[in-house]
Amino acid sequence: MEDGRQAYEVRYGWNAPTIKVALLCLLLVGLAFAPGPPDWAAAVLGITGAVSLVAVALLAGSRRTALRVGPEGMTLGGTPFGDQTERWAWPEIVSVELWTEQSSRMVKTLHIGVRHKKAKKGVRLEEGSATPPGSAPALRQIDRYLATHVPGEFVEAFRGTVVSSRGMALWQVDRARLKAAVEAFAPEVHLFDRLG
Repeated sequence: MEDGRQAYEVRYGWNAPTIKVALLCLLLVGLAFAPGPPDWAAAVLGITGAVSLVAVALLAGSRRTALRVGPEGMTLGGTPFGDQTERWAWPEIVSVELWTEQSSRMVKTLHIGVRHKKAKKGVRLEEGSATPPGSAPALRQIDRYLATHVPGEFVEAFRGTVVSSRGMALWQVDRARLKAAVEAFAPEVHLFDRLG
């Protein structure tokens, strides 16, 4: 680029998270050949491990873009497993969020989300309206609290937004580079890093 700012891009590949998942798949295949489990259980373990390993290998070998932060906006890449590639220009993006979800005691998955403006089909909020008609009392109570404790510009920036997210099970983000890229291309976009 002419002004010296460079896009930050992460691709699927053979990195530490991918290798961990691949080793787990190999463990499942190995357990299929261990003595003791019934034949049907061994078959389920073996097939699950082998299919998962092939899927991980295909995704890692594809070198698809998982995340891109550039002058035009942000991209969250898709996977062959159902996630579609999503792109947003900077004016549509309100915040970028990083968080951890713990699905069990041993398994934690890192997530990245892009909070962006998206109008729901058929619903049009008038300028300055506090809540949509018929909203729940709890939502009205939250709006009253926000009105007295949080700056109005901040609340208004997040009103009517949705989050699109991806789990980072097979790739990892460099938090410092992500922060630098967001600050370079869109300093008005909030970055919430709750990875600890």
